[in-house]
Amino acid sequence: MKRIYVLGFAVLIAAMMTSCGFGKMVTKYPEVSVTLDNPDLENKGGQVAYTIKGTFPPKYMKKKAVVTLSPTLKVDGTNLSTPFTTIKLKGEKAKGDGTVISWKKGGSFTQSGTFKFDPSYEDAEIVAPAIAQIKKKSTTLSPEKNLGEGISNTSSRIGLQPKSTYEATSGNFIHSPHNFKPEFIGKTATIYFDLNSSNMNWSNKNNKSQAAKDSIKAFTDFLYNDNIIDRVVISGWASPEGEESNNQGLSERRFEQGKKWFQDQFEKYLKDYAKKNKIKLKDLQRPEFQYVNNAKGEDWDGFEAAIEKSNIAQKNQILNVVRSQANNDMREQKIREMTDIYPEIADAILPPLRRAEMQLICKKHETYTDAELVSHVKSNPNDFSINERLYAASVATSVEDQETIYKALIRDPKTQGDWRAYNDLGVLYLNKYYNDGSENDLEEAISNFNKAAAISPDNGIVLNNLAVAEFLQGNHDAARANFEASQKAAVSPVSQSYALGMYSILDGDYTKAAQMIGGVSCDYNTALVQLLNKDYPTAKATLDCIQNVDAKTAYLKAVLAARMKDENGVYSNLATAVQLDPSYKKTAKRDAEFKKYKRTETFKNIVK
Repeated sequence: MKRIYVLGFAVLIAAMMTSCGFGKMVTKYPEVSVTLDNPDLENKGGQVAYTIKGTFPPKYMKKKAVVTLSPTLKVDGTNLSTPFTTIKLKGEKAKGDGTVISWKKGGSFTQSGTFKFDPSYEDAEIVAPAIAQIKKKSTTLSPEKNLGEGISNTSSRIGLQPKSTYEATSGNFIHSPHNFKPEFIGKTATIYFDLNSSNMNWSNKNNKSQAAKDSIKAFTDFLYNDNIIDRVVISGWASPEGEESNNQGLSERRFEQGKKWFQDQFEKYLKDYAKKNKIKLKDLQRPEFQYVNNAKGEDWDGFEAAIEKSNIAQKNQILNVVRSQANNDMREQKIREMTDIYPEIADAILPPLRRAEMQLICKKHETYTDAELVSHVKSNPNDFSINERLYAASVATSVEDQETIYKALIRDPKTQGDWRAYNDLGVLYLNKYYNDGSENDLEEAISNFNKAAAISPDNGIVLNNLAVAEFLQGNHDAARANFEASQKAAVSPVSQSYALGMYSILDGDYTKAAQMIGGVSCDYNTALVQLLNKDYPTAKATLDCIQNVDAKTAYLKAVLAARMKDENGVYSNLATAVQLDPSYKKTAKRDAEFKKYKRTETFKNIVK
């Protein structure tokens, strides 16, 4: 007991000696306020901006005293770095630099600055040790001021969610152009309708004309010639003297009638084909093709063309009157008025405009479907040009077939000097890597892109694909250089607005990033920019509409939930992220975005 008393007395004496001359500056230090103006510091363009503010109470700062604050970053109690500017505060009679604090009134200070971000700062504690000095005497003021916890690094979390495409689209896997252009042939049949009607009436004067009958016969003959149908374009039209809203609906109904008429003709053709080839109709493989709805409402161009070709003496005046009206409603009214003056308009000009046109579009010189083409190219590649072989690969439905065609092109001495097969094989491997995560596939992709680049240097498509591959490999600087080079390439340059906008996020220019990315909907980087700009509701809507959420997206949703103070959202989205990619456990443990949740049992269980 005596020993404890002696030890306590010694500590007290030591404290009194240390603080000798400082008076209540030591005991009243808890009354001094030192805070970060914004405790949620963040990495923006590689820099961290901060503002530290402080307030001293009256009768605290001795006139000859100097207080030095040294804001510091600590991890597990160990000083990590002191990137902040040292803050010096002094009494009214103290020498040297520093913000003067009045003894009588007290005072305040503000210190702003920036420092370079380092990933080790993410989960660091931010403290401000203080030393008071009077002449040659000094003492440490306690308790040490705790300013905050962690520095957010969300701005570094840019990401690509690329897709395979034949269009030169920034940040995606771009196939080379196969340059194969199928030729098309077609026939058109026209059916006419009565005024304000979409019912089929074969007694209509125009339907009974020889020209209409000839067009329908030529159309059906063409259909029965076993051409391979690519698409059927059906245009429904209305004459422009009625109300525009009614005419649009009328043209839609005429489209439906035209489609029904074609389907009836097609069924007759199939029955005939099955009978001739001794196939049961139910066993007949029906061809696939597209119906194109081209219902356009009022046919103003057709009206003007018909007037110009007519023998009406005042046709120029009629056209001038119609064209000079301010809107369609006024033009329609003028046409109705002129039908009373010029009966030719009602009798000869308007009726042919009430129609449906069925255009049958077929592939020229084709004797096999796309699936048959792929089969023939695989078995007899030398019978086809390189463009045909690349086209076959583009329509092949299996990765194995595509790979077979590309590798055959690369082995063939006649075609191995073409960069496109190497590029497209690289895209194939890049897709496989993106879906399965095999590093070997990524290496194969880069190898093929490098071979394509050796054959076609300064090629924007190849450089883009190399950039995407390097980005996925984690080489962000090399990826950026290739995105920039792709945009300036001499061959097939690719506009890289999206990809370089992504890098504007890293540069800390969020306004420019939002402009360059272009507000792409349901997109990860669009949501990231919105989050960084603190437009949280819009960011949430963008993230919520992303289909097939991956780990990176789920993690960003968790970060957004933290910023929106949605605790359940933090846990559910973080759980999804770590389930999809367990490496996010380590990331989340360090992430300052979750500092308010890290000590909860639910959070700990998710990241353990």
